[in-house]
Amino acid sequence: RAAEDLLYDGDQSQITTGSAADLQNISRYARILIEQNGYSAKQGFVRYTDSELKNIETNNMIQEEIKVLLDERYAKVMVEMKKHKKQWERLRDYLLEYRTLTGEECRTIFKGGKPTRLPSERL
Repeated sequence: RAAEDLLYDGDQSQITTGSAADLQNISRYARILIEQNGYSAKQGFVRYTDSELKNIETNNMIQEEIKVLLDERYAKVMVEMKKHKKQWERLRDYLLEYRTLTGEECRTIFKGGKPTRLPSERL
């Protein structure tokens, strides 16, 4: 999602639904961090019981905390993406050409190199 935001300069009409599963997963993970691991700026180190989680006020507070947490992390991602824009653009271009890349190939591309195999050599 962050890459699309940068690629399309924030034009929401260009953003795809491809990140929907990522958003679902990270929202679920943030909920676990807050509900079970005490990762709440407002409530501190608290683990909620099942009965507390049924409380509408508690749920609203947790939803608010999830939003704050994800907004903070998104802002950090955007800073890093802007800082490394040339690298992720190169990575995007190679992904379009090769379809799949290994971790080592990604590291090589990020350092300014290119994959040693031909695009026709599928993984």
